[in-house]
Amino acid sequence: MANVPWAEVCEKFQAALALSRVELHKNPEKEPYKSKYSARALLEEVKALLGPAPEDEDERPEAEDGPGAGDHALGLPAEVVEPEGPVAQRAVRLAVIEFHLGVNHIDTEELSAGEEHLVKCLRLLRRYRLSHDCVSLCIQAQNNLGILWSEREEIETAQAYLESSEALYNQYMKEVGSPPLDPTERFLPEEEKLTEQERSKRFEKVYTHNLYYLAQVYQHLEMFEKAAHYCHSTLKRQLEHNAYHPIEWAINAATLSQFYINKLCFMEARHCLSAANVIFGQTGKISATEDRQHRRA
Repeated sequence: MANVPWAEVCEKFQAALALSRVELHKNPEKEPYKSKYSARALLEEVKALLGPAPEDEDERPEAEDGPGAGDHALGLPAEVVEPEGPVAQRAVRLAVIEFHLGVNHIDTEELSAGEEHLVKCLRLLRRYRLSHDCVSLCIQAQNNLGILWSEREEIETAQAYLESSEALYNQYMKEVGSPPLDPTERFLPEEEKLTEQERSKRFEKVYTHNLYYLAQVYQHLEMFEKAAHYCHSTLKRQLEHNAYHPIEWAINAATLSQFYINKLCFMEARHCLSAANVIFGQTGKISATEDRQHRRA
């Protein structure tokens, strides 16, 4: 690490993120994951440059890192501990890399390897979960583990991870409250760090995703009242933060209206249908605008 300029390490990380965002259809037909594999290679290079994880983090028994582990999937931190000092800072940077490696493996349908990296990420963060520097990363890792276990149809395990994320968000907002560091900022120069407004926007988006996934889990568990509540909260937050796809939002709102109709809550059902109609109307305006621009070109 000492022989490689930090700027070069950051460049490798940013290049990996750029490759990770390449859409699959833009890869060669016979190599749909080519960009993902290239991103993975760069992430592994950054990981090697950072050096090994602190011994007490890396050598914990695997049994302690499963979905029932009290220090990350269940239970809440007793206090805020910020990652201070070079060892702690290196652990957090490694956790960022493990997270992106986990998501990368999940994207290429290698779920077991993805789970391993995400669990390592949480292990590295276990002391700092409630800190300004780490809370967003921790919630994102647990959200992704929730999705992973849902895909395995282990819904109760998914529920544990996702409910842990929700509880951690609520505890952080109550005890700290300020917009936390976005994980990518660990590899940005000081002058490119995000504004408080952008940090807040990204953190709230992470929490909205958490609520959305919880709605799906409760639906699978036939906890319909709870699923409807979380679906409503998700739709409301998506509107507030202007972060939604009109057609998808309208379909979800119309679906929610059916739940209210079955419960004889006709005012709520009407409200959902009216909102769905308004938002769905945006798709026509967007399409017409794009069509006019295309004709001008």
